[in-house]
Amino acid sequence: MSHVGEIKELNALVSLMDEPNEIMFSEIRNKVMSFGKLAIPILEEAWVNTMADHDSERIKNLINEIRQKEFVLDFNAWIKNSNKNLIEGLILLTRYLNPDFDEDYYTAQFEKLVRETWLEINDSLTALEKIKVVNHVIYGVYKFSGQIDPTVKSETYFISKVFDYKMGNSLSMGILYIAVAQSLNIPVFGVNLQGHFILAYMDDLNDIRLPDKYSESDILFYINPVNKGAIFTRNEINNFIVQMKIATKPEFFLPCTNQVVIRRMISELIISFEKENNHSKTETLNRLLSFMTKTTKE
Repeated sequence: MSHVGEIKELNALVSLMDEPNEIMFSEIRNKVMSFGKLAIPILEEAWVNTMADHDSERIKNLINEIRQKEFVLDFNAWIKNSNKNLIEGLILLTRYLNPDFDEDYYTAQFEKLVRETWLEINDSLTALEKIKVVNHVIYGVYKFSGQIDPTVKSETYFISKVFDYKMGNSLSMGILYIAVAQSLNIPVFGVNLQGHFILAYMDDLNDIRLPDKYSESDILFYINPVNKGAIFTRNEINNFIVQMKIATKPEFFLPCTNQVVIRRMISELIISFEKENNHSKTETLNRLLSFMTKTTKE
């Protein structure tokens, strides 16, 4: 069927959203669902123009179901991609969590940030000099800052809000930092430290490896993304662990994969959405987290 034909059929199906017979409505609903994201603009227009509360609720629920289904499909594809781009994972999450997210605009903002950093980077710089440049652009030129708040709101994880407010929590700022660095072939990875997400700069004398191919001896230094990219050592992590009274784990000192980073973001978002009583997004993210846990051995 041509695109025009699909739109025509969708308009016809959506016009039947007031079908009183539940069995027949279920068939209509399933047909609309089969069109995927193509149906969303038509459903949104119908929702705006619908006066009846019952029909409006039906349309709203159908829009949410299609978004959830498309999100899970797209995210599963990202999970199965061996070369998982961190910013792509973050954009997928933001697009689902914030339907009005302007993906093209914020992708362009990110690419501009990478380009401005690239203009000041060259291969002759030392690791510390490269991080000094990255810090200068992110925290100096763009004026990003970190937010340390035990009652973190879900919106602070959105890349759109990070760019709009020039502020993020340790995880969203850390992801932005990693994504910029990795786009420039700078070996910066996340470290899954409980209670505070940090970064590690790996030995860059050889080609960049996968995180699990590094050992702790390959770490040159650690980076704090919410403190203007401040450099610190293993001793500070030990002090933090003692202060937090948590058991020491090897993963608190080692680089982790981009998939682990996104999995941590989903876990933290679930907690935020539970506090905000957003049961729909909590349910979807729990399902996604369960899928990630079953299909990975990281």
